[in-house]
Amino acid sequence: MKLDARVVLGPLLAAFVLVVTLQQTMDALHRAGHWSPGRRIMRARTDDPYERLDAAIARAASTTTSGVRDPFAYGTVAVTPVLTAIIWDNDPRALIHFNGRDYTVRSGGQFDEYRVVGITRDRVTLDKDGQPLLLNRPLKGE
Repeated sequence: MKLDARVVLGPLLAAFVLVVTLQQTMDALHRAGHWSPGRRIMRARTDDPYERLDAAIARAASTTTSGVRDPFAYGTVAVTPVLTAIIWDNDPRALIHFNGRDYTVRSGGQFDEYRVVGITRDRVTLDKDGQPLLLNRPLKGE
């Protein structure tokens, strides 16, 4: 079998380009400090991904709108808390609407006159003067 230079040259050139590309990529990762073959350390994120959201809600809630009527509200302001949503992750939170304000709460926290006893995937348990109050997660369309 006779080897033709044109048949062998294509795969050799492709292999050379692959090796050069891998070498440059590994060198760039080493210089950036993102990859070292000898050490494999997983770093955990220490910042809170919801911190900016919590701060924005707190700023919006602190804005005083006394004397201004909500044109989209019907009747009087709610007298019982309404569970708007549950954010379920390592540190679960719940969004609760009460007395015309929105609160972002965590388990063990407190808002207005209610203490948050616990948050599960489907409900939030509150306590007001020793009386438990269960708020169920809203269903789609509610």
